[in-house]
Amino acid sequence: MPDYDFRSLVVVIIDRETNTRRLLRGILARLGIERILDMADTTDAPTAMIALQPDLLFIDADAPDPDGLRFVQGLRHAQAPNNPFMGVIATTWQPTQPLLMRFNATGADDMMAKPFSAKQVHDRLTNLIDTRRSFVVTADYIGPDRRRQPREGIQIPLFDVPNTMRMKVTGQFERTRASESVANMLEAINSQKIVRNGFQVAFLIDFASPGLMAGGDRMAADHLLRAGAALDDLVRRLRPESDLRGPVETYAATIRAALEAFRAAPGQPLAGVQPLRAAALGLAGVTARRTDLAAVEAEVRGAVTAYRNRLAQIAQAKAGQQAAGQQAEKDGTDKTDG
Repeated sequence: MPDYDFRSLVVVIIDRETNTRRLLRGILARLGIERILDMADTTDAPTAMIALQPDLLFIDADAPDPDGLRFVQGLRHAQAPNNPFMGVIATTWQPTQPLLMRFNATGADDMMAKPFSAKQVHDRLTNLIDTRRSFVVTADYIGPDRRRQPREGIQIPLFDVPNTMRMKVTGQFERTRASESVANMLEAINSQKIVRNGFQVAFLIDFASPGLMAGGDRMAADHLLRAGAALDDLVRRLRPESDLRGPVETYAATIRAALEAFRAAPGQPLAGVQPLRAAALGLAGVTARRTDLAAVEAEVRGAVTAYRNRLAQIAQAKAGQQAAGQQAEKDGTDKTDG
């Protein structure tokens, strides 16, 4: 393992516990890091990120308010000029399964359990320098690719995002070049977000369509509203001069009209579901710059089918657990009666 010189790194610590901040500052200082800013919450963090341009963020994953993990998710999705690709290590006293699931959805690089040692911190820094994961971009996630294997039929590119930690400890950091690298990567990820949002809108509307035609389907309603949020993010990311803006706005008008009709009568069957589906598929095709809409529709249908199968498996597993619990309760009652 290389013995890196960490002195040039800039680190921000966000943790509500004073003792944790003091401990971590001490460990980082002993590693040679001189520029360290710590704060109790995320209130002033956005300003600090722009002013300091940190290479690494340690953030408390246990804080209920403000939500540290939500802050990381917002950081990764930022389109601001600061560096949303900085290394992020979440810290926690208790890495429970629900917390790990929330952590995996944020885009943070790593999680470290408290109390931590100097060796743990050193190893985490070295891992981020040597073996940082490539980023993956989906409609609702930007961050390290943790997939064990990609889903069949959907090829999502990976991005080797700028790693200023590595640049600095290897003597390759030059501020202007690093800023250009971040800006170029932001543009590439923004383009991919537009593609993924287009597909997400089509996926959500295709899944919701049967329930929307029947009316009164809560899951279909939830998925339609999520499609509206994905559409808004897509349009927000389009540059004013983009050649996609015209066709996207045309398809978006149909989708928004359907959303307005649904909100006006949420419990009733939705009229015009087929034109809504056609607009969603057209949106997916134009944002991906694909003219073979039959192929796009096949991919959307494949994703919806796989999703329905997963939901069915989850429901079946829950039913099995409930049946087992009821049987165990019955067996216990029978023994008591005996």
